[in-house]
Amino acid sequence: MSPLVHQCQKALNDISIRHAVGLFWVFGHAGIQGNEIVDGLARGGTALRFLGPKPAVGVSRQNLQMRLGRWLVNQHGALWQGLGDTQRQAHEFISGPSLGTRAKFMTFNRTQSRAATGLLTGHNTLRRHLHLLRLLDSPLCRKCGVGEETSAHILCECEALASLRHVYLGSFFLEPKDIRSLGLGAIWSYSKAAGLP
Repeated sequence: MSPLVHQCQKALNDISIRHAVGLFWVFGHAGIQGNEIVDGLARGGTALRFLGPKPAVGVSRQNLQMRLGRWLVNQHGALWQGLGDTQRQAHEFISGPSLGTRAKFMTFNRTQSRAATGLLTGHNTLRRHLHLLRLLDSPLCRKCGVGEETSAHILCECEALASLRHVYLGSFFLEPKDIRSLGLGAIWSYSKAAGLP
């Protein structure tokens, strides 16, 4: 609480010992004498030099937080768009920064966040990724044995996972752009039901 608010509270408490005190909202600029006097004092106060701790900022903390948050989202969006050809798979599955997705992601435990992040970015333990790292001989899908085991294959195409995909993601087969509209919870539930590493 600011010293000024504390001082006002103390003054009201002191006055209320001997007098009935009430605070009432009144229409501004409606010709009410006390309110007109206060408006005049407030206008005069804006012309005075600021008294108080430096630096003085003429905006509320809430306004600053809102503007800073908006600026961060814009910066994040610009950075996301500026990645160009890098992070191809992440761009394919994620439309960009999202406060709602961030909020959901923050509720995930480590296992859930690792699984969802891995599926959406391609940095995971699926067979194609491990094959590229020369840790496995074959990149073929362990579920169907036909296509390369990539996030796109698992999330969109694998015939062995079509029924699970329908239950958890709403369709037997998907396009990569369809993943963008799915919730992280659905992706995690599908991943868990499919027994993905």
